Amino acid sequence: MPPSTPAKDPLPDDVVDLLVLGSGCAALTAALHAADAGLQVTVCEKTNRLGGTSAMSAGGIWVAGNHLAAAAGIADDLDAAFDYVKAIAPPGFDYPDHWRAILQAGPRMLRMLEDKTPLRFRLTGEPDPYMDISGARAQGRMLSVLPISRLRAGRDALRVRGSTLPEVFTYHEVLETDLYHKPIATTLHLLPRLLQRVLTLSAGKGTGLMVGMVAGCKKAGVTLHTRTAAEELIVKDGRVIGAWVRRNGRRIAIHARRGTLIATGGFEWNAQMLSEFFPGPVQFLGSSAGNTGDGHQMAAAVGAVLDHMDQANVTAAIPRRYEGAIHGMPVPYHAEENAIVVNRHGQRFWDELQVNLGEALVQRDARTNQPIELPAFVITDARYLKKLPLVQFFARNVPGWMVKAPTLAALAAKIGIDAEALQQTVARYNQFAQTGLDADFGRGKTRAHQKADKRKRAGLEAITKAPFIAIKFNPSIMTTKGGPRTDARGRALRADGSVIAGLYCAGAAMANPIGTRGVGAGTTLGPFMAWGYVCAEDIIKG
Repeated sequence: MPPSTPAKDPLPDDVVDLLVLGSGCAALTAALHAADAGLQVTVCEKTNRLGGTSAMSAGGIWVAGNHLAAAAGIADDLDAAFDYVKAIAPPGFDYPDHWRAILQAGPRMLRMLEDKTPLRFRLTGEPDPYMDISGARAQGRMLSVLPISRLRAGRDALRVRGSTLPEVFTYHEVLETDLYHKPIATTLHLLPRLLQRVLTLSAGKGTGLMVGMVAGCKKAGVTLHTRTAAEELIVKDGRVIGAWVRRNGRRIAIHARRGTLIATGGFEWNAQMLSEFFPGPVQFLGSSAGNTGDGHQMAAAVGAVLDHMDQANVTAAIPRRYEGAIHGMPVPYHAEENAIVVNRHGQRFWDELQVNLGEALVQRDARTNQPIELPAFVITDARYLKKLPLVQFFARNVPGWMVKAPTLAALAAKIGIDAEALQQTVARYNQFAQTGLDADFGRGKTRAHQKADKRKRAGLEAITKAPFIAIKFNPSIMTTKGGPRTDARGRALRADGSVIAGLYCAGAAMANPIGTRGVGAGTTLGPFMAWGYVCAEDIIKG
């Protein structure tokens, strides 16, 4: 994307200290922190809803060394967390200064949210997924928001974005009950508390998080605009001094004395950018359709270098209709005892229960840049749909996403893979099921994680009962994680490493320092929020 000519310095329609483009968790964390420090802050969101993709998330948050863990008597320290992140960072990701900035800001960010918003958090029982790595912790870094009434956001109660996930349940309840396997029984069991939440318009998960953040921002004096799309950055003497935005058909110049923060989300809904950086089949998108790379393009137009554009939050998702279109609802439908994931050759290629299965899905051939494994499929049998009724219910939204056949050979023919290879793969897995040991990929070694997350089943069970089932398992993207490169203070950088004065980038609108790989289940929200805090801290210092 070649740079365009930056906008000339116009007479401003409005002047603030900090202009925030986007309204997700990184954006509103920065806005709240800056406003609490006395800065005049305006947030511009291009869609008709506040909260961005953060409001659509499951709401798991990873923060090392937080005060909730300390209060629970769980020992943790940031040096151990740094060693852990450094050890599991993927090749090509060497950002020690960024990692330390995120880790150091995280505890302060979380305490600020509990002090300055109506949000309250509780730890989950989830361990770090790489427990054999030095610095990992068995508990204390994963947490989520408790239910909060939309009414706490006042007139903006219904302007906060909803989710593909049912917001009436909390993240904790999803982990601790058997909701995905027994949706009716679990709902009936929780019915008294669910009815109370419905009556009080209360939400959990990412929706609840963003309701509380909107409430906190409003109390701090942040101006929140929806239907206000940023179109172009304003540059004067090499410094970004604000942006042109469009509201109600009118182009408005907003000047920012201290800084402009791009936190406009990813680019996954931009078909051209998606096909360029994610070649091969993409299954579903689980984010706000407003994520079209606007911030990336604006930053590039003033000289910012884009990096790690092939990184994303990739997960398993089932099709659900949302705002009139098919979106991906994150559900680990591959994680049943009698289910495996195979590639285009009919072979397994990863531990199905490993947290970073999405990373394996998007592996590419270094010579061709094409996906190595895709298309991929979940292979299972007749018992599966009774175990996970959600899949059968939502499969009707996309005809052909799930197919059945009386034999494995017939199933292979339907999905276009080698029948002999598929039969051999299933036969080998069935042998592992008899011994209880996956000799190929060690499936089941992460039992501590499955114990804390009842969405996933840790055992091995033979695939034998007809009809046999194949479900497409191509990458579903919750958000892309590439964008403008930044320094460890959040400032956008040019290709030569020089700073673009006045311009900051955060959330999914920056080159993420850990990429697709997850250090924990809440690797997206927690670090995004911490980075928003990092940006605001630098802006406050001036």
